[in-house]
Amino acid sequence: MTAGESDRTNGSAGAPARRRVTFADTLPGAVQPGNQPLVSVVVATYNGEPFVGHTLDSVLAQTWQNLEVIVCDDGSTDGTLRLLDAYRDRVLVHRQRNRGVSAARNRGAEFARGEFIAFLDHDDLWEPDMLERQVGVLIQNPGYGLVYGDSWIIDSAGESFGQRKHFLEYRSGDVYGDLLQGNFIPIETSVMPTRVFRDMDGFDASLRYLEDYDLYLRVAEHHSVAFQPVPVARYRIHDHNLSHDKEALLREWVVVLEKLGKANPFRAPEQQAIIERQRARRCAEVAWQALRRGDVAEADRWMARSGARCPARLRKRVRAVRGVLAALPPPVRERLLSFLPRRRLYGV
Repeated sequence: MTAGESDRTNGSAGAPARRRVTFADTLPGAVQPGNQPLVSVVVATYNGEPFVGHTLDSVLAQTWQNLEVIVCDDGSTDGTLRLLDAYRDRVLVHRQRNRGVSAARNRGAEFARGEFIAFLDHDDLWEPDMLERQVGVLIQNPGYGLVYGDSWIIDSAGESFGQRKHFLEYRSGDVYGDLLQGNFIPIETSVMPTRVFRDMDGFDASLRYLEDYDLYLRVAEHHSVAFQPVPVARYRIHDHNLSHDKEALLREWVVVLEKLGKANPFRAPEQQAIIERQRARRCAEVAWQALRRGDVAEADRWMARSGARCPARLRKRVRAVRGVLAALPPPVRERLLSFLPRRRLYGV
């Protein structure tokens, strides 16, 4: 998911200034194997038979030797459990009825014994030095609540399409103000102290698309964030990625922002204004997606919900297309809809 087009800030208004972290600041020193703290790796899977074996192989091939791997199967109906049997001597496997990825990650995290925790989806991969790099940063910088990095984008066959940095504007240090504009932290690259994850009460299991963004916002509001500008993982795009459904993702983005706006009544006015602007923009973008489907009534409802803070340019675009669609007969309307801009998100 890309960040919004609205104004960016360099940090949280009203909060103490935190210096931005550079690559030189975060290069990890060598950590001797005997001194390596335990890292818990949680892999949530649902019908992951085509990919989960490759994912686990990439975790078990880490140069960081002291780790535990916890797989939570979210009620798979394919051959995932049979495949996982081959890893039972090296991986702890739990199964639950299908409740979604957030609930599966939370369930796996309940069994985590490590000082640090990382989450990996069943279709993504890690570079061999992922944990060595990321955990090394947190050991050298114990005040940070999270470290993340860049990742390669690959397809179902593993062919690379470049790096996520071409789609995301990475930030480090006090990133809360920037993160309010949109998520730029790839979950497959992030590691955090387990105590931080538990202090945040884990993932919101009611969210389906932006549970990671919701968690990172809560972390960034209280902690600095470090960034490694090198690819440490491989993010796989394929037809079953949840992020393809742009309208559903935008709807949930509104939910996250509304929840955030209510969570802290004492938030600085500048921050609250950013949240409100972003909420208004996302409501208008949902309206645009409704128009893409030809649903004028739904577009009207979301435009009304956007309120006075909706950017004027976006409001005018939605209203113009809405007026044209409402006036056209159905055959012509369908023809026009086929020409409206669209793009798939692929998680970036």
